[in-house]
Amino acid sequence: MSRDSGGVAVRVLEREYVIAASGEQRDAVLASADYLNERLRELRRGGRVVGNDRLLVLVALNVVNELLQERGARRDQAAAIERLGALAARLTAALGTLESTPHSG
Repeated sequence: MSRDSGGVAVRVLEREYVIAASGEQRDAVLASADYLNERLRELRRGGRVVGNDRLLVLVALNVVNELLQERGARRDQAAAIERLGALAARLTAALGTLESTPHSG
């Protein structure tokens, strides 16, 4: 993979593609191409060799599935944090009520 002034040249499945990218996007494009190539190699090592188009589709589906799972996990985490915040507020209010109640003794 290389860089030129008009974009970033990447090699995927023995074919070169030039991707338009600004300066700050170039490293991300190169890293993405590296990740894609690694996933392609993993799938090929898995045994069954399929055509390049099918291989790309399988890897794309796997990567998108990973992305969607990660997004779901983040949503779940955000919801849990929100529930914990609400619980903390209820506990604080309950403690405040207990502190203002006169104690018999």
